Amino acid sequence: MASETAGERAGPAADITLYFARYSRSFTPLWLLEELGVPYRLQRLSLKRGDQKTPRYRRVNPMGKVPALVDRDTVVTENPAICLYLADRYGYGVLAPEIADARRGPYLRWMVFSTAVFEPAIYLAEPPDPVAAAGRGWGDRATVIDTLEAVLRDGPWLLGEQFTAVDVMLGSLMSIALFNRRIPDPPAGFPAYDARLRARPAYQRAAAITWPLAPRGAGP
Repeated sequence: MASETAGERAGPAADITLYFARYSRSFTPLWLLEELGVPYRLQRLSLKRGDQKTPRYRRVNPMGKVPALVDRDTVVTENPAICLYLADRYGYGVLAPEIADARRGPYLRWMVFSTAVFEPAIYLAEPPDPVAAAGRGWGDRATVIDTLEAVLRDGPWLLGEQFTAVDVMLGSLMSIALFNRRIPDPPAGFPAYDARLRARPAYQRAAAITWPLAPRGAGP
């Protein structure tokens, strides 16, 4: 594993290390770190070389997956957890609604929805049997897409006028899914939302690091 200090934002006093691999879901916390503007170090892993399966890395994340985040003595894995941690610690009240804010409930809902509902609904095949489909915790794909489209109609962001870490979490998954054509004939709100996400400078900086060989504007 090769260590690298990322961009001008990082420095010798940085407390945050992001274990990162190109062309992976490491994009999500990298984008959030760029939105937050906090110093961080990037610890690059090669998935092709199998760095994520080494005993050294498994001491950080026993699942042998990227990303993982270390902040001082705190280790956080799983993208929604990393986003919740970073936004609460470094963007509380800005990228994370405060506990007393009425938007905190929807914020948590969409954060969990991202990988517990949206991702499996998009990537797993639909069972032909409606009874079997009803037994899946994430429901059916059409309902998932309709539910998201309805909230995006009120946009511009998932919580209305305020861009938050949940737009990074769920938005990154949608961006990747649209790029990979995992959502045939997406409703109009999806590409419009994706275009707003892509226009953010922090998104563009993280994308350039995560997908360096993609033509400008073509990668997730």
